[in-house]
Amino acid sequence: MRVRIALATPSSLRWYNFIMQNKDFTEVVNYIVDESIKLNNKYTTETNAPIEFACIFCKNEKEYQEFTEAIKKLGRVVQDTPTGYTYKLDSSIKTNAGMLKLVKIRKPDPLRKERGDADFNTNYSEFKKKYQGKPLFELIDKGNFEMLRLSDPKFNVMSCFSNIPLSENLNLK
Repeated sequence: MRVRIALATPSSLRWYNFIMQNKDFTEVVNYIVDESIKLNNKYTTETNAPIEFACIFCKNEKEYQEFTEAIKKLGRVVQDTPTGYTYKLDSSIKTNAGMLKLVKIRKPDPLRKERGDADFNTNYSEFKKKYQGKPLFELIDKGNFEMLRLSDPKFNVMSCFSNIPLSENLNLK
């Protein structure tokens, strides 16, 4: 299947067309993680924080369908949200922030211009004390969990820091 994706910063978007294969899917995920690490390292002291969850923000319905078809071959749905499905991968993806086992394919949203986000595991209570209220950090309260979201318009991704790791929230550990 052909996929058109952005793998650059918003100021210099470049589009790539390719046949979606496992290695291509992994390339997109690693791009999101690597850019999230850069964002994280620029604004926090959590430079070695591990991840277990990343989200691909689809730009249109066609891309959403193509990423969904690709990930169905790599894992199973473990969470259904109004914005898309989260999958537990059969084989974790090795990233520069650890082994990634959960990936969400987010439905197109005109408010989300980024390529995606990565969720970093930290000592959340200490992290929140240090960063809540600082520029570029936004507290997101979802009722059953909360997180701080870090976003900078110069980056094509966001970094998130949740009070409960998603695998724990989904009882997957």
